[in-house]
Amino acid sequence: MPTELPNYKTVPERIAEFKEKHPDGSFQQQSIEYVRDFGGADWVVYTAAAYRSPDDSAPGHGTAWERVPGLTNFTRNSEVQNAETSAWGRAAVAALAADTSKSDIATLDEKQSRSAERDPKALKAAIDEAGKAKTKAELRPLYATAVSLGMDKETAAGLRDLAETLPEGDDEVLP
Repeated sequence: MPTELPNYKTVPERIAEFKEKHPDGSFQQQSIEYVRDFGGADWVVYTAAAYRSPDDSAPGHGTAWERVPGLTNFTRNSEVQNAETSAWGRAAVAALAADTSKSDIATLDEKQSRSAERDPKALKAAIDEAGKAKTKAELRPLYATAVSLGMDKETAAGLRDLAETLPEGDDEVLP
């Protein structure tokens, strides 16, 4: 994972820049939603607004979503918090009228998190762990992680075959 991405700022850096320019500004939740089974996964979607002043009629808005359950140690069990933080960072960019090119709107935190999700070593580890599952319930999140990390169809079929040999754990079926 790259440790230096000079075009990216962390959310705390963006919030500090926003608060410096707009000391009376605030970040407010606009909405939070749970989206079930979009692209084979569940998601939490968070939208935030960055008000430059209490009477700001055109605040900056930012929306972010996180897969549930999270796919990395950074996102797992903190899905709402991570979506909220990312939305705040995006709202700050919009409120500051910063350059919103593809390379600049994402925060350093988001880039590092997504890089971890595409890590081939993480994929191999997820597949290895899935192969050791003792129940369908244990296999399910490992299978979802492997899918999100780019597991090929043949390996997915093999894990579905494995699932057929495992005790249920619950009634849900692997895709």
